[in-house]
Amino acid sequence: MKPSASLMDCVKKFLSREPLKNAYQIAVMDEEDLRVIVDDRESPENVVLVNEGTITMRGGDGLSALIREISPGTYRFHSVDTGSFQAVKGCLEEIDDRPTWILKRPPERIGEPQIEASPLTEEDALEISKYWGRSHMDSVAYITKRIRDAPAYGIRKDGELVAWSLTHRVTEDAMMLGFLHVKEQWRRQGLARAVTEALCQHALEYGLTPVVDIYHDNEASFLLAKSMGFEVIGENHWFSARVPEL
Repeated sequence: MKPSASLMDCVKKFLSREPLKNAYQIAVMDEEDLRVIVDDRESPENVVLVNEGTITMRGGDGLSALIREISPGTYRFHSVDTGSFQAVKGCLEEIDDRPTWILKRPPERIGEPQIEASPLTEEDALEISKYWGRSHMDSVAYITKRIRDAPAYGIRKDGELVAWSLTHRVTEDAMMLGFLHVKEQWRRQGLARAVTEALCQHALEYGLTPVVDIYHDNEASFLLAKSMGFEVIGENHWFSARVPEL
């Protein structure tokens, strides 16, 4: 059953208290196939959103009771902060956690690209999928959609796509950057900085704040982001886990 408009409004109001930290969850609210589980339908403090096998959550101790309403099975999970992650650990099994930093870039720190980047085309999706960490057949369709529906920039050398950065989600407040990659032989030439700057310029033009998720073990991307003026605003947890039988 599709969530009621009143419930959706209440959940968006709850998530909009921190629109940059909760940007992914706010964006998911626009998906057609969405299940919303809350502790209070008029004034929620614990929210779980289920969309296409991914479960994302924000709240506190009350989250564990909401997770128990989900059918047993293995899912991909996302929690906006460590508190939400800790709240559900006790009711899940086979947890494989990979935390990320959430960073934002204030508008005053956005500059002009020193190397020209150009918009990607849908034909670039297959090449990009070969280098994405989650590469599989469905990833081509997802990347194609991201290129079609949101800003995406790349740099070409002699006709070959050698660097790129795309946008995962866009909300009223945030542009969520992702997919940043430079082919190995073209690294340390400022190309990652250039494609990131192109996306940030686009965000600035539309009054949006660039936001990025960077895995804790991706030191190179973290140092690049910090050098460009991004600042840490929180911590995400992306993990797989099994909801056990009651």
